[in-house]
Amino acid sequence: MATGLVSLRHLATRTSAITAKPVFVGAGVSIRSFATSQPQDRKQAPQAIQNWDDYFKLRAKRRNYERICCIPSSITALGAAGTYFTQLEIDPLHTVFGMEALPVYGMATVLAGFGGFLAGPFIGSGVFKLMNRGATRSMDHLDRVFYEHIKKNRADARLNSIRNPVPDYYGEKIKSVSDYRSWLRKQREHYRKGVFGGKLDED
Repeated sequence: MATGLVSLRHLATRTSAITAKPVFVGAGVSIRSFATSQPQDRKQAPQAIQNWDDYFKLRAKRRNYERICCIPSSITALGAAGTYFTQLEIDPLHTVFGMEALPVYGMATVLAGFGGFLAGPFIGSGVFKLMNRGATRSMDHLDRVFYEHIKKNRADARLNSIRNPVPDYYGEKIKSVSDYRSWLRKQREHYRKGVFGGKLDED
């Protein structure tokens, strides 16, 4: 299938320089499993996204949508709450939760703005799906596939410490195939340092 999604086996060939010596992390999962697991993904995945580079570009674009939408959602929620509370008549003798009404209304306005900020990523994700309808199913599928590889290949969290924190545990900083190669190497370094107390390039 020439126009199909690039298989994980093909991606593994490109990362063979890093994964030549498989290091087992977590519950006996090899870092090399990104190459060998789920070879049927290309047949099952929708064909809107042609390769992993395209996926990472769309993933970064979606994240930008989510971040940008945090601004208008926060301002809208803050403005709506502020407008509502400023129209209320404040009785000096009336208390809310045992406190004066004015500071309570102020805190409620701030909380509303914070709630709008938290809702921003969900709104941004929805806008992204509307603007990229042809890639929605492919993105959902590859999100699941990518996260499965992150879970299988990341270092054991039990080796986490102040001096040796797990690098990018959820793979949020991965923005390209080269970033994924670097991420794999960091997981191996973390495992090596946590178990043997040394770096990857030390013999």
